Amino acid sequence: MKLEFVSDETLMDLRTNYNAYKENYYNKDNQWFDDYFKESGRVIESKIEFDMPELNYNEDYAISDRENVKLIYNALKDLNVSQATQERLWSGLAHLQFRDFTYYRLKKELQNKNDKRINTAVFFKNGKKRSLFVHIIARLWWVGYMTYDESNRENPYWLTDFFCEKDFSARSVVFFASNLTSNPNITKGILRTLKRWQNSGISIKRDHFVQANKYLNVVGGAMILDMLSMEEVEGMVDSYLRKYYGVEVMEEGKGLKV
Repeated sequence: MKLEFVSDETLMDLRTNYNAYKENYYNKDNQWFDDYFKESGRVIESKIEFDMPELNYNEDYAISDRENVKLIYNALKDLNVSQATQERLWSGLAHLQFRDFTYYRLKKELQNKNDKRINTAVFFKNGKKRSLFVHIIARLWWVGYMTYDESNRENPYWLTDFFCEKDFSARSVVFFASNLTSNPNITKGILRTLKRWQNSGISIKRDHFVQANKYLNVVGGAMILDMLSMEEVEGMVDSYLRKYYGVEVMEEGKGLKV
């Protein structure tokens, strides 16, 4: 099928007149949405072909978010970065082809009429970069894009599984909303370090992600981080975090010691 966008005028109307339309969100009124989007000029069919994935609707979001990152990214892997930053794409998907997923992922927010979260979930309300990791569908694609490791042929989603294993929503914003982690090499260098630490018996917490970002932000003032390879980033982050947390390197294969 072809990927569908909403027009700029439609996006502006939905955003601006949300208060007039919000009861239709609360009530999951498909008839109203279908009639609304049938009006001329509301929807733009792109030239991008994709296979509609069968998304995971597990009651435990920790499970479904992890699996849906892979499903969404696989389905839309042909998107380029420029296309994947467009609000009219992600808002369109949330209202059109992935509307059932929107109802599912915002079940509590719709029941509680949490207008603030509904808005940030289907529109860009937090600045462009942060919004990509707050929007309920955009964040799935972007986490997939930033964590997909094609160098691991057996399981290119091994870093995705690690990143998504807990605190998905909070981790996505904390880790990816900075300009620093716009470079997949930097992202994967950090994640490879933390995954290796986890494999050595260390419980990875949000602070590990925060400290890695802080360190590279400081280092970025003295060198061009985008020139570094994934392996170079991994080595630098590992060295810094060992000093910061007082972790010693054990013999190879025997893990880390605190």
